[in-house]
Amino acid sequence: MFQLLPSNTIGRLFAAVIFGISQALCLLHQMHDSSHTALGYSHRWWNFFSRLTMEWIAGASVLSWYHQHVLGHHIYTNIMGIDPDMPFVLEGDLRFLVPQQKWKKLYKYQHIYMPILYGGLAIKFRLQDFSWTFVAEKNGAIHVNTISKGEWAHLLLTKFFYLFYRLIAPIFIFGIPISTVLFYFVLIEIILGYWLAFNFQVSHISTEVAFPCDKQNESVLNSEWAVAQIQTSVDYGHDSFLQTFLSGALNYQSVHHLFPGVSQYHYPAIAPIVKDVCKKYHLHFNELPSFFDALSAHLNYLYEMGNFKEHKS
Repeated sequence: MFQLLPSNTIGRLFAAVIFGISQALCLLHQMHDSSHTALGYSHRWWNFFSRLTMEWIAGASVLSWYHQHVLGHHIYTNIMGIDPDMPFVLEGDLRFLVPQQKWKKLYKYQHIYMPILYGGLAIKFRLQDFSWTFVAEKNGAIHVNTISKGEWAHLLLTKFFYLFYRLIAPIFIFGIPISTVLFYFVLIEIILGYWLAFNFQVSHISTEVAFPCDKQNESVLNSEWAVAQIQTSVDYGHDSFLQTFLSGALNYQSVHHLFPGVSQYHYPAIAPIVKDVCKKYHLHFNELPSFFDALSAHLNYLYEMGNFKEHKS
């Protein structure tokens, strides 16, 4: 019986963690830049790297990502009902992020249960791209044009390939026990989900940013697009190469939202210019010292909004 995994449990667990993080980094670097046309100089480069990393390696749809992230989140940042990363219904979402939603007692504990649920992000997206983007032809409030038969065939082919190399081949070709394969499959997915979710959430769901649909921040809706991007994003750890690499430069979130078509590797050089312009026009630039400060601000926001009704009364 051929074993691909290390012979000891500690080694296997370590390999699973590294696999999950490595897959996340491929998505945060090559896929993310490619989806914004920031890698290479032609459509062929963008299409090749985005589809390779997102579809063939990670088993998710680039078409769905375009509608959620590029066409939705970047244009309508933090606007409830439009930004697919925000709640788009007034009642029924697991998160309470803006006062317009209907508050429930459950939300008092969202700062506890939401970070736990973040681990399911990768699995959720792989199911949602099929059920929402391809079947329902929508992504939240973002509508999707009729999908071609070729794109349908491509989706099914890449999802089969993903399941083949992650589940079918290890079980039926290499003879690894089903329970072992499923355990490490789920573990890797959870690691991937946490890595992506926390890096995404701390940059926009935070005590440091504005939410345009909140009446207290209505001026954001009426401001220039670039100003709104600064006000709805928060940066952190600009002086840390490690934080920049491990987050795929999402710690330069404000710069990314202003210049999504520029490679993330240029953000450290662009950030000081953006800060100088903000200072010139008396616009506050949201920035925290480290990821852990950004994480704290995120969790504090979940707590504050979860207890919104009590604070209001």
